[in-house]
Amino acid sequence: MMMFSYHLPMRYTFAQAEAFYWTARLGAFRAAALQLRLSQPTISLRVKELERSLGQQLFDRDAYRPRLTSLGTAIYSDVERMLAHAEKIQTRAGQPTIAAGLLRIGAADSFAARILPKLLATLAEQQPLLQIDVTVDFSMRLEKMLYDRAIDIAFLSQPRTNDRVVVAPLWDLDLVWVIGKQLPFEGSIATPENLVHLPIFTNASPSGLFTTIQTWFGSRGLKPQRLNTCNPLTVIARLANAGTGAALLPREILGLSGEDVDLRILDADPPVPGHNLCAVWWENEFSEHCAYLAGLAKQIAEG
Repeated sequence: MMMFSYHLPMRYTFAQAEAFYWTARLGAFRAAALQLRLSQPTISLRVKELERSLGQQLFDRDAYRPRLTSLGTAIYSDVERMLAHAEKIQTRAGQPTIAAGLLRIGAADSFAARILPKLLATLAEQQPLLQIDVTVDFSMRLEKMLYDRAIDIAFLSQPRTNDRVVVAPLWDLDLVWVIGKQLPFEGSIATPENLVHLPIFTNASPSGLFTTIQTWFGSRGLKPQRLNTCNPLTVIARLANAGTGAALLPREILGLSGEDVDLRILDADPPVPGHNLCAVWWENEFSEHCAYLAGLAKQIAEG
């Protein structure tokens, strides 16, 4: 009698997929272990078991931080949707889900100064188990972080349109030229001609403010002679307040820079186009949560 034997392929488990997802999302096995409240060896073992069941590696471990292979990149979105769907099943089955885990928020300086403190306080009250990681940076850098999946939602200005992300407009940022009242300056109108020799305080390139300033001067064929860069915007306001130069700032920042900041606001010729503050996130199964967060931020702004 002839005997035949064969091996059924291993099936991956939910725990393995979860370990892969958080390692990919956070960029480190240790970070994934902290997120899932497991040991790092457990996370590494689960990912290796998943790789063995798929027959290919999901991470390149030769680099300082594990990087997704082509297969890892290909399945990341599928795993993300699977985990979100599992959460929905729990909710529909009447099993309450508590908002726990990590939410990575990117915030432009103007948003951080005006909205972020109350937004985080509201989240802490509504979802006490939620862990928040906040990055405050220039909008262009935040946009890159979002596309690199280093953050989950970004509050930034002037986002580019892309079929893969949701862009929710929140409010307009009115940009104004300001100077300290101690700065000798004739008239009340800022022009490229009368500002070109002054020190200009702004964010460094590739920020939106830096680009707007260059474009504004360029409309008259000029280039500012002294651009002094720093961060954040509240510091820029204080530098201008000292009376040594001018700054282009969102109007809403002026009241957030300290009670002792009393800047002179100039009219602009040519007019300075405003910026649009938006919330941007990936269009996936977590979109509903991000949309709620964006709506909460808008509600805080309007209140």
